[in-house]
Amino acid sequence: MKAVSRTPMRVPKTPRVHQTTEKHRRETSEKAKDPVNVFCRVRPLQSDGDLTSLRVKSSTTIALNPHDQLLQHHKQNGAQREIQYIFKHVFQSDATQQDVFASVAQPLVENLVRGRNSLLFTYGVTGSGKTYTMTGNLRHRGIMPRCLDVLFRTISDFQAKKFVFKPDKLNGFEILSEEDALLERQHEMNQRFAGSGRFAYRNKDSDPEIASQASVEPMPLLGLDEDNMYSVFVTYVEIYNNSVYDLLEDSGIQKTLQSKIIREDAHHHMFVHGVTEVEVKTVEDALEVFQMGQKKKRMGHTVLNAESSRSHSVFNIRLVQAPTDNQGENVVQDRQKITVSQLSLVDLAGSERSSRTKNTGVRLREAGNINNSLMTLRTCLEYLRENQQAAINGFSHKKIPYRDSKITHMFKNYFDGEGQVSMIVCINPRMEDYDENMQVMKFAEMTQEVQIARATPIKTDLGLTPGRRKANKLFKIAVKNLNELGMSEAKDLKVDVGLVYSLGPDFPLCQVDSPEAEVKIQELMHYLEQRIEKRKRLRANLDIKCDNFRQMLMNLDRDNLQLSTELASLKAVYKQERERSFALEKKVRIHESSIDVLNNTLTKRDRQIEELTFKLNEKENLLTQTEHEKEKQKKKFSSKMAVESDKNKRELEIKLRQQREKLHERMRIKDEKLRLVSNIIRSEDLPSMPRSQSSEDLLNEKDRGPFTARTESSVPATRTDIYVTPRHGVAAANNRHRRSRSAGDKWLEHRAANPVPLGTIMQPFLKNRKSVTKLTDMKTLTEHGANKYCLVSQEADTDGDVETKLYKGNVIPTCGGGAQVVFNDIECLKQKSPVHSPTRKRPSNGTMSALGVASALPSTVTSITVQDVASRCNLGIEGHSNKKTKI
Repeated sequence: MKAVSRTPMRVPKTPRVHQTTEKHRRETSEKAKDPVNVFCRVRPLQSDGDLTSLRVKSSTTIALNPHDQLLQHHKQNGAQREIQYIFKHVFQSDATQQDVFASVAQPLVENLVRGRNSLLFTYGVTGSGKTYTMTGNLRHRGIMPRCLDVLFRTISDFQAKKFVFKPDKLNGFEILSEEDALLERQHEMNQRFAGSGRFAYRNKDSDPEIASQASVEPMPLLGLDEDNMYSVFVTYVEIYNNSVYDLLEDSGIQKTLQSKIIREDAHHHMFVHGVTEVEVKTVEDALEVFQMGQKKKRMGHTVLNAESSRSHSVFNIRLVQAPTDNQGENVVQDRQKITVSQLSLVDLAGSERSSRTKNTGVRLREAGNINNSLMTLRTCLEYLRENQQAAINGFSHKKIPYRDSKITHMFKNYFDGEGQVSMIVCINPRMEDYDENMQVMKFAEMTQEVQIARATPIKTDLGLTPGRRKANKLFKIAVKNLNELGMSEAKDLKVDVGLVYSLGPDFPLCQVDSPEAEVKIQELMHYLEQRIEKRKRLRANLDIKCDNFRQMLMNLDRDNLQLSTELASLKAVYKQERERSFALEKKVRIHESSIDVLNNTLTKRDRQIEELTFKLNEKENLLTQTEHEKEKQKKKFSSKMAVESDKNKRELEIKLRQQREKLHERMRIKDEKLRLVSNIIRSEDLPSMPRSQSSEDLLNEKDRGPFTARTESSVPATRTDIYVTPRHGVAAANNRHRRSRSAGDKWLEHRAANPVPLGTIMQPFLKNRKSVTKLTDMKTLTEHGANKYCLVSQEADTDGDVETKLYKGNVIPTCGGGAQVVFNDIECLKQKSPVHSPTRKRPSNGTMSALGVASALPSTVTSITVQDVASRCNLGIEGHSNKKTKI
């Protein structure tokens, strides 16, 4: 049978799903209404020792129970001991992310697929788990990634090619031809490989969070229209300080985002003007776009939450669908047939009290804007509830202040009846959050009383055969199989996706008023009989199918009963295992508490060991320091003993040397005496010796200088010039003396503790000096800045007089930080009496010749008389009454 192509009948155009007129708005009050679905999720306690302020009584009821201290305060304000709140469903602390998604978000995704709008809020105080519920973490995916996963698995085989639908920047979409869409895809590919723009190539496996969130395989949803083509677009905005920012705007991370404005489109729908709408084809693409926006989202650190959201974030999932043509292959090129549905996932920032968070500066301003926007949301919902009650009682309506906050202005259409609204209230059961939780509960209770008009989307019907897309696919498979079998006529077959079953061909033409009316009536009767026969066969076939369906239904019922029995037994086993698990968990907690006690004891012991070790180290350091002090004192005393030993040794050596000199002198005197005696014996005339020389005179004679030689011309009659006291010679000049050298010098004078006072006229004068009696430390030389050193030594000379010696030197710094003294001068101060006579007498001429004096005189003077000796003694040495010659 040759396929016959049919032209579909044109049907009147239907308005878009989102089109709303003033008449439609007036009719919303008369439509069926649904309350706002409010769910509650309880966050687990951080530790078992924390006090809780609430109790889950059932799957829909929560009771707030304050602590005794708080109860005293609330009783004064008239508060009850226990307050109960009812929700659509309560998720306890052990509820999984899948449980929350299945109950809350999965119906919203089904509405999205069916062309309906939905809005989901997460509301609660800071740190109650709103962001965790919405996005999750690496191990537990939140609502947003699960919604994307279910959506893409549902429309995976019915997605349109990329860029078939393109945003028109006015909250609508336009349909591109296949050629234009191909050019857009080519342009995107070039930008991706070039690494520029929003389509820069990125490795999807680079983010472990994205890879883990795309690993679960949920079941696809039912109710999808298989004759439509679908595309998914996402937007991500945040409301920070009552300003809207596009988190997907193509600007660097360092660049400041520009605020956006909210406008109303041609169908009176609110949208963010200029927002970036990104088309995504897989879950990985959508999550990657979300991560790009997360990097720009404003987060902050507070006392209550280390990563606190400082803005309201809105992640919109927009599903664009349009019907296919009569062949089921391409989208109908009519933008009026486009249906756009939207799922808005809103993560509201938590309400905060500055008395608890201790916020200042920017954080305080952020908290104020967050609280103001939440208060505006609460006010709008209160006015909605009051207006609904006023409509029932016939009172006037209040104007709802949607424009007071961006969050209420953006979702104004939802509250006016353009979609389903749901809310998840996140609660932190800690006792510290009791007051904030009570305010949250009151807001949730008030929100449930708001009724939202039920949106009924208009079905787009083009009059085309349902299931044409699948039929076209099956027809192509059949043609392919025929071609493989070698049937050449299969190429000429045309696709016919009309009705599969019919009662027969079309009715024949029948004109009753013609002469051939009876023949025509007979043909018509035959045609009707055929149709009746065909109808009987079809009816019999239907009965058979109904019987088969009934049999299958009975089998399913029997299987269901069997499965119910098995389920009951499994529930009993599960209950036993659960009780056993609870018992084991209780034992584990007991053992963990014991382990904690032991760990605390071990920590205390370790701390005591550390303290004792520290004390032992201090004692050892003290002993080591004492040993060092002992060694230092030992070295000091050893050095003193060595100095004293050296001094005593030098003194003994000096005394020994003096004794030796005295002995040598005595021996010399004896030898002289012997020589004189020998000379006297040998001489012919013995001179008279009025006085004999004693040994003491001979000893003192060494200190005198030699006699002055006398010549013949120098001896007068009186011979007085010979006996003048001999002169010791002219004093040597001190070549080292420089007067200007000590003008700016600093002297360090080292002298004895009790020096013998000097009676000399010439006394040492050191300008700018410092005197010390002990010099045991090098710092004494370096600290005073002295560059000259003088050592004052006083000793007795051979005559018993005091002889003062000044040892002078330069103080030279050394490379090791010390100093050394280089002696370069010795100055002696000594007193001699001019009338002091030596103990040794002058000998006579004979004696002098015997002493070797005659060898120094001329040969003419060979003898000295007694008168000469007397004259000499009278004038020079003995100090008689005669007047002495001045020297």
